[in-house]
Amino acid sequence: MKQFLVLQTLILALFVLLGNGIRSIGTMSVSVSQGEFASFLDISVEKTDVLVEVLLGGAVIALALAPFAISVTTARRVAVWAAGFASLCYATVGITMHIDPALDLREIVVIASFALGGFSVAFFAPLAQLSISLADSEGKRAVLMTVWTAAQPIAFLIAPQLVRYVAFDIGIGNYFLLLAALPLIFLAIVPLVFDGKPVEPPAAGQGTTPWKPVVVFILAVLAFEAWTTANTFAGIDSVVSLSLMGVFLIVAAYMVSQRRKWIPPGTTLPSAAIFLLIVLFILQIPTTGLYDTAYLVRHLCSSELITNRATIGAGCQVLAVFATGAALTRWPTLAPTLLGLSVPLLLAGTVATVFYRYQGTEVSLFYASKIVSAIGMGMATTVVVGSVIAASGGNKFVMLAPAFIIMFGTEVGIELLEIVFQSAKLSGLDETTAYQAVFLAQVVAVLLALGLLVQRLGAYVATRRLRPGPSLPAS
Repeated sequence: MKQFLVLQTLILALFVLLGNGIRSIGTMSVSVSQGEFASFLDISVEKTDVLVEVLLGGAVIALALAPFAISVTTARRVAVWAAGFASLCYATVGITMHIDPALDLREIVVIASFALGGFSVAFFAPLAQLSISLADSEGKRAVLMTVWTAAQPIAFLIAPQLVRYVAFDIGIGNYFLLLAALPLIFLAIVPLVFDGKPVEPPAAGQGTTPWKPVVVFILAVLAFEAWTTANTFAGIDSVVSLSLMGVFLIVAAYMVSQRRKWIPPGTTLPSAAIFLLIVLFILQIPTTGLYDTAYLVRHLCSSELITNRATIGAGCQVLAVFATGAALTRWPTLAPTLLGLSVPLLLAGTVATVFYRYQGTEVSLFYASKIVSAIGMGMATTVVVGSVIAASGGNKFVMLAPAFIIMFGTEVGIELLEIVFQSAKLSGLDETTAYQAVFLAQVVAVLLALGLLVQRLGAYVATRRLRPGPSLPAS
């Protein structure tokens, strides 16, 4: 019996790992292979960022829809559709690179495949979260939540090695054909995870989801994606970009103004979970890793330094996630302490980027900043995601929110930092100074998150209200 339970837990852990890892493997494979895609699509390496953007954009839209589409009763159907379509999209990229059609057709097929592939594979993360909520013990749930959190940095750790030692050996086309098999492995485990599970009762205040808020929310996400794409192609000061920014702001303002009408009367939102999701969103902004890596590329650092730095950073984040998860499993009340330690670590690593100057004696600073930031982010994400699940009160929308918050926060971070960078250059600053402006903006974001936590702690101390469990005290 014990052997059966161990096997069941391992299968569930693999399901969770693949659920939050496959998407990251696909994204990192594109990032590492930018030169090959630039050559294939006959565009500059910088323009291949659009491939990453459409992957992230499709994922954000999917994660926005996930809470409305996924439940225990629909999980298997969603998984079949998502895995099949993701596999088809990855295979289409591989086949297209083999057939090598006309340039216009190549561009359309590859970009559309990445957009639709990112959309479908993103459903894996909330499906994995749902499976975690069905775990039959708090200990197992804590372990699986740690695996879920570690899946993304693990993907960031192994994907560059896969591209370097597999894709460059067998060809990018064949590599994406192999990548198409991963969603099918995920799909094969679905019946073992969701078969025979009871249907969850609706949480208090949850009934039929009204269609109008959902439509407005999706329109806001679509408007944001259109704006970010225009910024990449046309620049932040173009008429198209500014117009789309206006559309996004109007839709977002309307959504915020109507929020009280759209929340059913009597619905109790878990304030601690909402607060932690806000902090998690802010922490994604300075941790994209896009501009500090770009800085090293622009200053002609060796590819070995850049790759080793990314690998070591991802490895440290994985270790931090598992160490934090183990500590929380043994001592759940350590959550506020660990979170209070993680954000200053992240701040220290972010502040270090402000002092980047490419000199041989400062190579250690490049590594140290990445390592400290990765440890801080790994700890923070583990604490926040686990605490949100614990404080959700059974609200499905809150339980499935971390995947969306992490992805959307990352994309918002990329966009905000791009605006800072382009604005600095438009104002006449040289490129190095523009990078420094981005690094300062990252520091401000971490300080904002730290300020919110300090304010929350101050309110807690002032009111002397203790809150049990791993979640932070309510103000």
